[in-house]
Amino acid sequence: MFESRPLGPRYPILSSALLPPLLLWLLFCAVLGSGVATYLLRASAEATESIYTRAEAVAAMAEHTLLRTFEAVQGVHDLLQLRQSLLETDEAPGAYAIQSHVARLAAGGRFGITRVSTTDRDGRVVWATEPGAVGALVGDRDHIRTHLAGTAAGVVVSPTMPIGPDGRWGIQVSRPVRDGWGAVVGVGVVSLDPLTLSRGLGKDVAGPSQVAVVRRLGDGALLARSRDMEQRFGETPDPNHPSVVAARAAPSGRLGYHGVRSRRAVMGAYRVPEGLPVVATAAFGRDEERAQFRQHATAFIAATGVAMLFGLQVAMSWARGRRLRERLQVEAARDPLTGLLNRRSLQARAARMLAEARGKGQKAALLLLDLDHFKSINDTHGHAAGDAVLRDVAEVLVREIRRDDLACRWGGEEMLAVLRNCDLRHAEERAVKLRAEIAAARPGGVPGLHVTASIGVAAFPEHGAGLEELTKRADAALYIAKRFGRDRVVCAPPAAA
Repeated sequence: MFESRPLGPRYPILSSALLPPLLLWLLFCAVLGSGVATYLLRASAEATESIYTRAEAVAAMAEHTLLRTFEAVQGVHDLLQLRQSLLETDEAPGAYAIQSHVARLAAGGRFGITRVSTTDRDGRVVWATEPGAVGALVGDRDHIRTHLAGTAAGVVVSPTMPIGPDGRWGIQVSRPVRDGWGAVVGVGVVSLDPLTLSRGLGKDVAGPSQVAVVRRLGDGALLARSRDMEQRFGETPDPNHPSVVAARAAPSGRLGYHGVRSRRAVMGAYRVPEGLPVVATAAFGRDEERAQFRQHATAFIAATGVAMLFGLQVAMSWARGRRLRERLQVEAARDPLTGLLNRRSLQARAARMLAEARGKGQKAALLLLDLDHFKSINDTHGHAAGDAVLRDVAEVLVREIRRDDLACRWGGEEMLAVLRNCDLRHAEERAVKLRAEIAAARPGGVPGLHVTASIGVAAFPEHGAGLEELTKRADAALYIAKRFGRDRVVCAPPAAA
């Protein structure tokens, strides 16, 4: 038979003096944990709703862009119909005036309109803004044949396709041209630049995880995309794309699916513009868009644990100090005017890049860029214009290098780029393209101001093993470029044996 004994001091945690505070602490933890869980669930729902709300706003703005563009297209079609009526009533001067007006509109690229033409009943072009297009037989194209066959009364939008002798990609919007008795006597065709339309969509998109897309309702063909549209020309239509399937069922709504290519989770919204056979979609990467919420939730859970042990105030003070340090680190690494790396930050990162290249036996290259006659820009147009030129050139530089390359404001009007895994020949090609892009960009936005740049190129390890040596060799090449007329690229000569 066992003997019952008092627990006594061998088990102090269960003593009557410690049990009530322990229970109260456990109750406090349970209440606090329950409150935190409830808050995070609500915050998660609010974050999701916020993403959908922003996606709906972007989709609505994309719809507005489409309606505005197609309103202009419909206006051109109305002019083509009026031209036909004037020709039927022998009012040739009025018809010629309309032709001249439409030709000027297409030449100026207003609303993305690049070409306009009309066909006869056989599908042969009888008038066009593009020289040499008259006489071409285009009746075999689906969006024109449907009108000639009488199966489409309103506008028909083609997929993107090469148009004209230059092979430039475009979207053709067709509508029948009728005579005074209502019979179809031809088809009016208005060509749109998909890149111009894509840029219009991108005005309301913020961040790399967001994209606005326009597709045809019939087959899901991609018509415009707020980014990377050039890389998507000729893409196979997808009639079962989630946004297209949803748009066939309802004119607007929300979406949640996994990307066809990337397989990443997508949240978004879509809208079908009234009277148009297209759907405008705003697609947001769910993981990227919810990253801020995840960071917030992680910090909140960490702060809750700290509150149970040490107190919430200490944790929040630490979090504020950490955010401040991160912001100061970012500001210390960047040039405030251009947003490029400053010299000190570039030196540290370039040293690591070159050490990595040396260890892997890879090539690297350095471009040293100097704006030609920059002092005269400041003297003639003012320092504000000079600052604008520097910012715009920096944007061109960042656009032309790869994500893992380095770009730096080296000093004054000099900028420097370090290209990873790039030999001298490819570095020269990229420098030539960069020089041309700077000249074409018209940086500064000042009428009549033409900005050029001279670029010196040096390669690792041929011209040096470190940043200082490479910079000296690139600077010498840059001096040669300046000496022989500027606005050119010069590669450093091979190192002396």
